[in-house]
Amino acid sequence: GVDFSNVVGLHNALRVDGTSNAYLYAVTIDRSEDPVLKSTWQPAYDPLAAGGSVFLLRWLRASVVDSTGFPVSGASIWSTLSPSAATAQYPDNGLSSTPSARTLAYLGRAASGANAWNHTDSNGLAVIPLYTDVITTASLPNAESFGNYQLIVTFGATTGPGGVDFDPYPAISAGNNTKSVTVSLAVQVRTGPDLTVAPASPAMTVLQNQPFTVYALISNQGQTTATGVSVAAYLDGSRAVTYGRVDSLTVATSLNQTMTIQGVATVGSHTLELIVDPDNTINEGGAAQENNNFANITLTVQPPPAGFTAILTPTSGQSVVSGNAVSVTGYVRDSGSNGIGGVVLNIELRSGATVLANTSTMSDNNGLFVGTIVVPSTTQDGQYSIVVTPATTLIQPDSTTIAVQKSSSFLFQKVPVLGIEWWLFLVILAAAAAVAIGVSLYWKVYGLGKMVECGECGAFIPEDATTCPKCGVEFERDMAKCSNCQAWIPVDVKQCPECGVEFATGQLEMADYKEKMRLQYDEVIARFKQEASRQLGRSLSETEFQEWWRKQPTFLTFEDWLREEEEMRKMGSKPCPTCGTLNSVTATVCHKCGSLMRDQRPPSGGAVVAGAPARRVQARGPMSPPGPTNAPAPIVQKRVIKKPIEGKEGESSEGQNGDGNSSDDL
Repeated sequence: GVDFSNVVGLHNALRVDGTSNAYLYAVTIDRSEDPVLKSTWQPAYDPLAAGGSVFLLRWLRASVVDSTGFPVSGASIWSTLSPSAATAQYPDNGLSSTPSARTLAYLGRAASGANAWNHTDSNGLAVIPLYTDVITTASLPNAESFGNYQLIVTFGATTGPGGVDFDPYPAISAGNNTKSVTVSLAVQVRTGPDLTVAPASPAMTVLQNQPFTVYALISNQGQTTATGVSVAAYLDGSRAVTYGRVDSLTVATSLNQTMTIQGVATVGSHTLELIVDPDNTINEGGAAQENNNFANITLTVQPPPAGFTAILTPTSGQSVVSGNAVSVTGYVRDSGSNGIGGVVLNIELRSGATVLANTSTMSDNNGLFVGTIVVPSTTQDGQYSIVVTPATTLIQPDSTTIAVQKSSSFLFQKVPVLGIEWWLFLVILAAAAAVAIGVSLYWKVYGLGKMVECGECGAFIPEDATTCPKCGVEFERDMAKCSNCQAWIPVDVKQCPECGVEFATGQLEMADYKEKMRLQYDEVIARFKQEASRQLGRSLSETEFQEWWRKQPTFLTFEDWLREEEEMRKMGSKPCPTCGTLNSVTATVCHKCGSLMRDQRPPSGGAVVAGAPARRVQARGPMSPPGPTNAPAPIVQKRVIKKPIEGKEGESSEGQNGDGNSSDDL
């Protein structure tokens, strides 16, 4: 093709002078470098003077198939211009009807003969060059184009039409330069099925009356897949008895088919004939194709060795419920205890001489056999016999006794998958439910007051445990965290050495508690009384002071004082903005200095020592329910939440501030 430069509007051009010609096959131009204005376009192929020409040829890929779509090999294709009907010419070979020698060499074809350039190959394909355009000084900037051709395809006496057209220059992209055409002929060249059969082994030795297996290799030498194929086996040339047969086979090229052949009763030498398409239902094209449908195997039939049969299961006296299946297993051996394979065995359930059920099986190469027999649901309770009888009298049969009982309540039937009886399954289920209920009740009544959560793995463990029985972590003893300042402190202190907050450690007497609260309340009232006298410039009586104080935003009754003290223990505290004393989160007046509390209520969490978490996870235990507001100070339970030893478990992180849902108060 012509390679334009990277500058739009500037490109290389193929030029020929007045004494030269160029013959180009399937050439292309890079249209992406065309100038923006069409008026500035330049021809890619440029004859400089009269007598010089550029000839363009393109490719036709012609496929020829028969009426079944099968490729036709050896069909000839001739191309003629349309509408002139002139035979296609080749300018690089003097306008003859045959391409030049160089073109033929490129195609790997010959000018004539079986490998002629216009004959289809084994795939039914022919690649044919066609002359479509010529560029001269007279045609510039375009070309003289004539890319319409009629095709005549001939195969023997059969012909078929076709056609192809190429877009004129300058449409010479890769898609414009190669066109594909398929021509179908009203003829069938595909050969029909041609079946053959061959045995895996030409000779076999088998036991008298014992079925055996042969392998038939079925081949299809035709070009059409054969469907509905049958293969059968006959003995000694007689088709009166079919010894084995397989139907409905599909053979595309070849098939290795297994066949089971029934036992031969007569000892000696025999011929087993394998026939593919024994009913001659497949049209294979003629007698020659039908005559290769046979193959023979030489059989040597020997009597089986003397031996015996032994039943392994069911065991003697085994109980079986009527309606259930019984698996019968065992082995067949000769007098030297070697397994005998290929022995047909008849398995029967008998009541005396009466056969109630039966089945058949065959021993494997090791002499082992397995069969399943179903005990009829109408079988009455009692003793019955399982009898295994070989097909040959040279091998002794065997029998065993079983006890059959009628189908009873579903409680005595087997649970699917588990294989145990329903009554036992229900007992196990009830026991498991009882254990689960008992454990749940124990935890509800007792466990929650005596168990804590391991901060390492989250398992519930005894409150006094020194190590976790589940994850093995060891805990520090006698350490807890102050929920006010979050410092780790000894669990038995009554006041935090870091922030100074006091902790409740037991039950206080009611009278002492109220007396202490009254003293604190009176101290604050005295300060307010002094402030009132200072503001009014005179001493106030108790009645005058009470009237004055009720009008102040700091007014607080003794009952409200007690309530806020209780709420500080239960809900948490906040510091006074004036003196820094911790007060209840609901307090409106500081219980130390009497200042008005104007801060927002913080999250709950009292000035208590919260249990230390174990490795960044806070252990949780039960909470005592809050008492009435006028009750004595609640008993705050002391408990050491398990903290991992730092030397073994790493540095412990601070736990959460205690609240009603996450920690107990000390």
